[in-house]
Amino acid sequence: MSDTFWVALGSIGGTLAFGGVVWQGYLTRASLKVSQLMTADAIRSRLDSQAPGVTLKLSPPPWEPQAWNSTGMPCNTWPQGQTWHFPAEQEGANRLVLQQVLVLENLSDRQVEARFDGDLVVADEDRRPSAVGVVVLEPGERSREIYLQRDFTIKELSENFRAKEGDQELPHKVLGTVTVADDRDNGSTDRWDLVLTGCPVEPVPDREGLWTIAPWHLTEGSGLRTLGYSLLPTRQRIHWVSRARGVRLRAPDGA
Repeated sequence: MSDTFWVALGSIGGTLAFGGVVWQGYLTRASLKVSQLMTADAIRSRLDSQAPGVTLKLSPPPWEPQAWNSTGMPCNTWPQGQTWHFPAEQEGANRLVLQQVLVLENLSDRQVEARFDGDLVVADEDRRPSAVGVVVLEPGERSREIYLQRDFTIKELSENFRAKEGDQELPHKVLGTVTVADDRDNGSTDRWDLVLTGCPVEPVPDREGLWTIAPWHLTEGSGLRTLGYSLLPTRQRIHWVSRARGVRLRAPDGA
């Protein structure tokens, strides 16, 4: 045989050998990745089993919307049996309050710390709203009533109405975040993002520029139908390799 044949054969053999090395490397990396995922899943399962049992319960918003006042917590609805006409461009007086009440309960045997951010308040002794901040719950303890609430002008609520008519996202919302964690460095953190919105006012028929609180509907019931809210918000859980060092356990792909 010619030298050319042996050179070609040697080249083919070298290529196959190189391909084998590459394939072996791929299999090694794939095996390592599977091993890492299995380890992470095992850690995640352990952290889930040890996570504090904390529940967050939200009540339906009251209907009718509450009347805002400058001296304390809103505590009264607009007098029933009376139709209120509000100018659509009104930005100061006659603001309405959208509100939900929530309670946090620690069902675990560990102390937990809950942080409340956004439009979340409690009523002080003088019935004035104040920020909740951080609350420590002992095992079996329930929080006091906490209010997810915010007041809106008639103009803002009319903008929500127009957005809903146009199948657009409502621009004005009540937003809050509840974050709960225990004192373990290698533990978990639970978070709930709360949203309350809606358009509880609508135009007065044949009265241009005037708006009223949504009336009872023959088939859809009370004006509560105009509000967007959740009674069971989704819980998001973060698993920590080390909370102190800010190292999280990687979330599963697609999570």
